Amino acid sequence: MPAMMTNRHGDEIRIGQIWLDDTRRTVIRSLRVDDFTDAGTLGTTAVCTVVQARNTETGDVTRPGRVVSINVDSLHTTARGNGYRPENGSTCTDDTSR
Repeated sequence: MPAMMTNRHGDEIRIGQIWLDDTRRTVIRSLRVDDFTDAGTLGTTAVCTVVQARNTETGDVTRPGRVVSINVDSLHTTARGNGYRPENGSTCTDDTSR
């Protein structure tokens, strides 16, 4: 798989890039993109390592190292600011078609 993918929203997702969970979650994870895999009819997924998890209620921060797979089309921030977002807001287009 390539080192960079563009999802259906026009967001560029790169190996090594850090994405953050939706801010509405109690535990917000920082996810490092490690690879891309073909999930068949589900499309392409980003294989990510959870490099940090911060509990917004307690302030506790952990570094679990768990590996998760996320559909690349889900790595997108909606017009309302919900959803996954790249750390520091970098490399995403302003596509609000979702």
